[in-house]
Amino acid sequence: MKKPKLIVFDVDGTLIKAYSSWQHLHEHLDTWDEGRKYADQFHRGAITYEEWARLDASLWKDLPLQRVQQIIDNIPYVDGAREVITTLRKAGFKVVLLSAGLSLVTERINREIGVDDFLSNELIVKEGFLTGEMKVNVSFNNKDEAVRPILQRFDAKIDECAAVGDDETMVPLFEKVDLRIAFNPCSKLVEDHADVVIRSKDLREVLPHLLKQRKG
Repeated sequence: MKKPKLIVFDVDGTLIKAYSSWQHLHEHLDTWDEGRKYADQFHRGAITYEEWARLDASLWKDLPLQRVQQIIDNIPYVDGAREVITTLRKAGFKVVLLSAGLSLVTERINREIGVDDFLSNELIVKEGFLTGEMKVNVSFNNKDEAVRPILQRFDAKIDECAAVGDDETMVPLFEKVDLRIAFNPCSKLVEDHADVVIRSKDLREVLPHLLKQRKG
């Protein structure tokens, strides 16, 4: 096993205490009745992830960004998330957030804690209001491809990465990286693709596995 240069974190359910930032917004904006229907359509294979994301975003058209941002900013971090990110960066790792959730979340984490790079899905905003449109950068099954421009930026190969996450969007990435950590995996599929499985409320339990690689 190589010494990883770069640690890729999933965000929803891993760094923040919301299984889905999409669903969290729906529940707080009273749009979950429609949002649940779109989720069911995606999981039945009736629509693509991109179509699902755009349908969701359409429900929030004309909402003020300030209101939406406030909801996102009130999601608590997973215990230890701040310490994990800062400790890894001090140890010399590049820390990257790769999320099929919303850029409002990854931007918040970068603003409040600081990371080396991030990529997620962007709600389009014009003059302070959501337009109902969406730019999809990370879909359900493309994290192995979505991370490549970030790898180029840091002159790293995908097998020089470790990845930490909980849901099935991580599986394509887990298949390519050198160290795979499932943190409270949401399904057996995620667990089966991991080298390390951690069930804990405290993200700091990932640190020994990652720092051991640096020392090794």
